[in-house]
Amino acid sequence: MIFKEIKKDSTWVEVDYMATWKYGYDFILDAVQVLIDMDFRDNTQKAATFFIAGAPDKDHIEELRESNLKVRECPVFQKECGGISIAGSSSFMEVLFQICFFNQTNVIKLFCPVKEYFEKNGDRVFDNYLNSIEIKAYCADTERRVREELKPKLKKIKTT
Repeated sequence: MIFKEIKKDSTWVEVDYMATWKYGYDFILDAVQVLIDMDFRDNTQKAATFFIAGAPDKDHIEELRESNLKVRECPVFQKECGGISIAGSSSFMEVLFQICFFNQTNVIKLFCPVKEYFEKNGDRVFDNYLNSIEIKAYCADTERRVREELKPKLKKIKTT
């Protein structure tokens, strides 16, 4: 991820990043799943969709919980949208934050309600964390796509 800028108001902090490559909806689903599995598992507080940047989002945390926190198995996330935001209390970073992924872009925004966290740890405290999420999500995305491509070939081999 590429750090772009940080904006601080009286309490909230917004940190703008760009993914290394432009991404699509499948990558967003994988990135959200990585965040849940690797960090937010017990502390996911919000999982919302939005259709255009700046539009109000709609929280679907209850539907996601009904799907056992499996994003791809949750019907509401199976319909492509403009973006997904996920929030929770991070066990790694030890702070509450929200990340927004914007579909068909490489824009990622992180929001944190604890301005003091950045004053104590520096403006770029999330750089390595987000790099890890991006790498893990690209790995998951690639693995999923390769499995889908191999499925018909493996099926053909089994029937011969």
